[in-house]
Amino acid sequence: MTGPTLDWDKLGRYLAGESSPEEAAAMRRWLDAHPSDAKFVAALDAAATNAAGAPSVDVEAALRKVKTRMHAAAPSPVVISWRRYAALAAAAAVLLVAGVLVTRRVPQTSRTTVVAARTYTTRVGERRDYLLNDGTQVTLGPASRLIVRGRVAELFGEAYFSVAHDPARPFVVRAGGATIRDIGTEYTVHNDSGEAVRVVVSQGSVLLTLGRDSVTLVRGDVGIVTPGGRLAANRGAATDDDLAWTLGRLVFRNASLPELTADLRRWYGVELRVTDTVLAQRHFTGSFAKESASRVVDVIALAFGAHVEQRGDTAIIRPGASPSR
Repeated sequence: MTGPTLDWDKLGRYLAGESSPEEAAAMRRWLDAHPSDAKFVAALDAAATNAAGAPSVDVEAALRKVKTRMHAAAPSPVVISWRRYAALAAAAAVLLVAGVLVTRRVPQTSRTTVVAARTYTTRVGERRDYLLNDGTQVTLGPASRLIVRGRVAELFGEAYFSVAHDPARPFVVRAGGATIRDIGTEYTVHNDSGEAVRVVVSQGSVLLTLGRDSVTLVRGDVGIVTPGGRLAANRGAATDDDLAWTLGRLVFRNASLPELTADLRRWYGVELRVTDTVLAQRHFTGSFAKESASRVVDVIALAFGAHVEQRGDTAIIRPGASPSR
């Protein structure tokens, strides 16, 4: 190449699309007048484009290393021919231009960035809608917490997600050791301490993962992750009751005592205690909308054939009918 007549910095700007109109026109005229050099530049442009697909390469470090070696070699008394010198100069220029192109062409999203976490919360008995920065809509259940970093969220409690789908950056929810990855989705996740993680898909599909196990859930499926580490999918098991909480209705279907305890704590701020081992094995089915906390625990106790002793925010269910009855 006729190195002295070519400005490599201008070439770098031209291939990166950052030249002014006048500079770009001048570069095109130069390339038209030097067809052999134009072929080389075209090959360089193609190589830089391919290299841009591998953002893990530290171009800046590579360029620093090349420049360091060039400067270190400068005092050397070894005499080389002008042809070899021209070749070395051309190679160095190629590295420089390719480095500029790769650096400029790597998408900003592929570079390492620190994303600040944002926390969304609700109080006891409160449901609240949130719109995340990426367009995802979230309905957060009572006494729940959602920590969001970019497209990754960690859930404590219950939430309904209407995800803004992005094939390049899936939306991921972490809950109770499991991860839920969207594939164009609307779904609800229930995650209370000591309970199974429950995922119900109302639209699209998700990939539910626990350790090395994973299962794809589609519309109408229910995914369960037990506290013991078992992953299961109940195909077509979803019902309207699974989303009733988003409308303010608390629904129990054959719920165990731990389930009752966790939901009453979040919805009413009531700590439910059962002192009898036989009662502790009972299950409850029923629904509540705007009932008071005392009414709810009374209904549960009646279903158990027991009575309630209220001590502040603690409701103790004991065997037998209420002494006042």
